[in-house]
Amino acid sequence: MTFKISEKKTIRLDLYLYYIRMFKSRSLATKFILSNRLRVSGQVLKKPYKLISIGDVLMMTINDNIKIFKVLDIPNRRGPYSESLDFYQDITPIENVQKKEIIIPNLKFFERVGRPTKKERRQIDRLMGRD
Repeated sequence: MTFKISEKKTIRLDLYLYYIRMFKSRSLATKFILSNRLRVSGQVLKKPYKLISIGDVLMMTINDNIKIFKVLDIPNRRGPYSESLDFYQDITPIENVQKKEIIIPNLKFFERVGRPTKKERRQIDRLMGRD
């Protein structure tokens, strides 16, 4: 008697996001799906148990950035990051990627900490009008 081992063609959405390392835990993936910030093939999903298959397009909104990726294959386990890259293709358009500029304020900090020196005390007294 021979049994055919059939590959899974579908997988739960929360499990898929966990397997491809989009989230640290499955519960975080579930909370994200319940927050209505995920679309599968253009439809907003509210159910983490929705089955997805190869060829589905997922669109996520994370920190006001849109990320779009296509399901290439169904993983069997949560493997290393390099292995998880084989299961999806990032198709986010370049113009949608927002480049955030880092603003460095021009603040001058004191290099030393502690009591003011005699010169600094005199300057403070002059500033406060205690001559």
